[in-house]
Amino acid sequence: MTEHPNHLYLDRIELRALAELLREIPDLAEDLSISLTRQSRLSTRGDYRMNRRPSEQPLPYNPAASRAADELHAVLVSWVRLVCEQRGLDYAGSPSTPGLARWLDRNLIALAMTEGAEGAPAEIRTVVQAALWIVCPPAARIELDEQKLEQARRHRLNASGIATLAKELGAEYQGLTVRRIQTLRNAGKIAPLPGPWAPGWPELYTVGEVLDEHLVHPMRRRAPAAVNDSN
Repeated sequence: MTEHPNHLYLDRIELRALAELLREIPDLAEDLSISLTRQSRLSTRGDYRMNRRPSEQPLPYNPAASRAADELHAVLVSWVRLVCEQRGLDYAGSPSTPGLARWLDRNLIALAMTEGAEGAPAEIRTVVQAALWIVCPPAARIELDEQKLEQARRHRLNASGIATLAKELGAEYQGLTVRRIQTLRNAGKIAPLPGPWAPGWPELYTVGEVLDEHLVHPMRRRAPAAVNDSN
């Protein structure tokens, strides 16, 4: 133990950045859970019956997503355990990844007073970035001429299809995720095409409308929350 038990190993800037990082983790863990059982779109493009033999089946889970989820959870567990041991705290939160992240967020000062805490931001950021790579992998940009782009804009796709297309349209559309599309819909900026649809079928949108509204209405950035100085 350090001879200065109330010394902070992380400064204010590092604490604010770490708080923002921890607050991303609950949603990220949910996205990883979805990716864990999502089959690759690339592997199922085209005619399924023509491209696969009857004995071939896609993997029922994404092993990369599983590894990323395990590593994220393990890193959070290690920091929670270290804080509890050095600061004499009892952990009474949820054992889930979101629960661990929320506990560390609430106990940032205790973490900052834990010997070795200066390594927490980089270690947590590394596993978060690895998880983000799985949830939203970088895609090579494809060049579309005006005719092809106009054809794409007239297409009717569900939210997942639009989000996949957006990854290929350049940096200005990289934030157009399924969650972003739902946010635009909740705000009344876009509306699904009228049905009727069969039960369980995803709603369809006109691609061009969604692309335009995404650019017209900038994504809000959350203001950094003040760091609580008490445990």
